[in-house]
Amino acid sequence: MDSTTFLTNYWENTVKRNRAALYECFHADATIYLHDTNEKLEPAGIIDYDLGSEPDDEYRVAVDRVDKLENGQFVTITFHRSKSWVGFITSFFTLKDEKIIELHEYYSPCDDFIIPQWRTDLAEHEKIT
Repeated sequence: MDSTTFLTNYWENTVKRNRAALYECFHADATIYLHDTNEKLEPAGIIDYDLGSEPDDEYRVAVDRVDKLENGQFVTITFHRSKSWVGFITSFFTLKDEKIIELHEYYSPCDDFIIPQWRTDLAEHEKIT
């Protein structure tokens, strides 16, 4: 599968809350960096807890761009709309063995930079810096 299709499928499975398919997207040693909230997470922190929350039937993602960077990373620009948030997410993916080994995400707008309460309660995340 080419990288554009892989990353588009990743976002489609995020919308569908398809946890099994999302776990298949990540390398066993993957790390996710959420720079707006200064968090460093393992995939389970997002997949099991964020996607395990109440479904949002209005949640939509449109993949606007997928570009390969000179350093081998891929960047996606995605537009998100839900009941509680509308904005763009710029994501930098590093792939290893056709799976995500590292993911850096930047949200816009993210006016408050507040960590969601469910992740604060989980307390398994680390600060990036």
